[in-house]
Amino acid sequence: MATALITGASTGLGRELASLFAADGIDLVVVSSERSTAQLTAVADELRSRHGIRVDTVSMDLSQPGAGPELVRRVDELGVDVEYLVNNAGVGILGLKIHECDPVAVSKMVQLNVVTLTDLTTLYAARMVKAGRGAILNVSSVAAYVIPHGLEAGYAASKAYVRSFSEAVADDLRGTGVTCTHLAAGPTRTEFAQTAGVGDWSRLDRFMLDAAPVAQAGYEAMRAGRVMAMPGLGTKAMRSLSALSPSRRLKAAISGYFVTRH
Repeated sequence: MATALITGASTGLGRELASLFAADGIDLVVVSSERSTAQLTAVADELRSRHGIRVDTVSMDLSQPGAGPELVRRVDELGVDVEYLVNNAGVGILGLKIHECDPVAVSKMVQLNVVTLTDLTTLYAARMVKAGRGAILNVSSVAAYVIPHGLEAGYAASKAYVRSFSEAVADDLRGTGVTCTHLAAGPTRTEFAQTAGVGDWSRLDRFMLDAAPVAQAGYEAMRAGRVMAMPGLGTKAMRSLSALSPSRRLKAAISGYFVTRH
C-alpha cells in the first residue's frame, strides 16, 4: 500500500491534507511536535475509524538539527513505503524587526522551514525516483512572491527558498515519474497567526480562506503533477498588488501594513 508522510499534521492545513489522502484510501504517517501529541493522536484515531486505513504517528521536533534524517529513520522502522511526501510543518515570526527577534527562534524557524524540508525532499526524492513513482508537496506562501520587506525578514526569505527550491526540484524530476509541487498559500484560518505572534489579522480578513479549500487546491495540484498552486482570488490579488506597485518602498509599506502587530 502507498503511504503519505505528512508533517505538521495535527491542525490546520496538515490535518486537512491528511483527510484528503485518507478519503482516497491512502495510508498515512502523520507527524507533529511533542506538544501536539494529543491532537495528533485524535486525528489518527478519527481517520482510522472513518476510512479504515493505517495511520502511524510520529511526535518529534523537526526544528532540531538532523531532524530530517531522524524522521526518515523512524518511518523506515514502521516498514512503510512513502509514495507521497507533504512538507507542511513550518513556523513564522512576524511583526518584529530582525534586531527585535530572538536569534534562537529565528534559527529554529530556518531549520524547520528550510533545512528539514530540504533534507526530507532530497532523501525521499532519491527513493521515489528509484521506484519510478511518487509526489512531493511543499507548503510555501504568497510571501515568497512579495517584495522583501521588514517585519518578516526570516519568514518571507524561508518561503522564497521553498518556492525556488521546489520549482528547481520539479525540473530535476521531470521524466522520472516523480513530481514536486509547491502550495503558495495566502492568509489562511489556522493557528499560524497566533504562533507567529501577530494575533490580530483583521487587516487580512478580506483575503482569508478556510484551511479546507487551500488544502484541496494543493492536493489536486500535487495529484495532477502541477508545479504550483496559489488558491484564492485574494491571494492572487496580493501577489499582483506587490508586483504592480511602482516602488520598492511602497511595496514594503503595503506588505508591512498587514503583518504589523496591532
